[in-house]
Amino acid sequence: MPRSVYPLVSVIVAVNGNTAALPDLLIALGRQRYPRARFELVVVDNHADPVVHGDRLRRDSPVPCIVAHEPRPGLSRARNKGLRVARSEFVLFTDPDSRPLPGWISQMVAALGGSGAHLAGGRVLPRFTAGQAPRWHPAVTALFVPPAWPPHVAPLGAPYWLAGCNLALRRDPVMWFAEDLGVVGRRHRSCEDLELVVRCQAAGLEVVVVPDAAVERAIHPADVRARAVLGRAFWHGVSMRRLTGRHPSAQVYDSYQVGDALARAWPPRSRNLMAAAADLARIAGGTAERIRQRIRNAPGTSCAGR
Repeated sequence: MPRSVYPLVSVIVAVNGNTAALPDLLIALGRQRYPRARFELVVVDNHADPVVHGDRLRRDSPVPCIVAHEPRPGLSRARNKGLRVARSEFVLFTDPDSRPLPGWISQMVAALGGSGAHLAGGRVLPRFTAGQAPRWHPAVTALFVPPAWPPHVAPLGAPYWLAGCNLALRRDPVMWFAEDLGVVGRRHRSCEDLELVVRCQAAGLEVVVVPDAAVERAIHPADVRARAVLGRAFWHGVSMRRLTGRHPSAQVYDSYQVGDALARAWPPRSRNLMAAAADLARIAGGTAERIRQRIRNAPGTSCAGR
């Protein structure tokens, strides 16, 4: 295929506290099997005061690079800022400490172009930065990476789901990320990617899974500590409740019951107990958010109806 017919692509990366990971991401982008003249990098500095050195980044980037600033905290806000400044037909999202494999861009573009889909998500592989993977229950691993993938490009449906560190989106029509979801500081809210999926499908826009468009997601030693895992699970429960509150008719295959958590705890080995504790943390997060919503919407409260 002639280089001139490759669609233009923007790769959006939101940076908050992980600027040191950018040089290795630049190396991974430089290894993409896609013409460098046909894609750009959009880095969104999501700190209150800019910390990304734009001149240095543009000098080191293997492709044209735009640096934007979004001072309001929040991953979804930063990604929406990137969408506003991106100049390409197709927009891909990843994280500073994620590592796209060489065929990432080409596979995503081929999937969107070949299927006519509006949104695509690629395979996410865990990359444990400490070197050794913990002996986790699969349910705990699923807090970080989706556990199942189809053999070929396929419409999204159970048991598959997508992750925000490996998404591709058409610019027309623009679909924004929900800014009450997504990580904000230490509140590890999530499901901004799932909410985007639900909204696209409700609008009649096709969503596909692209197993050959792979990204390695960094999992750091701090992420695998029990407190961090339970915190992630709690905020996942909060986020799922927000999503289902916004889209009550959506078929979301991600619910947890106390009985399921207790069943997962047997036999009582450490990895089983951690999985059960994570389930209970998700249930607690969802319950807390449900109570908050009831209080917010109760008649006579100052925030009712907002």
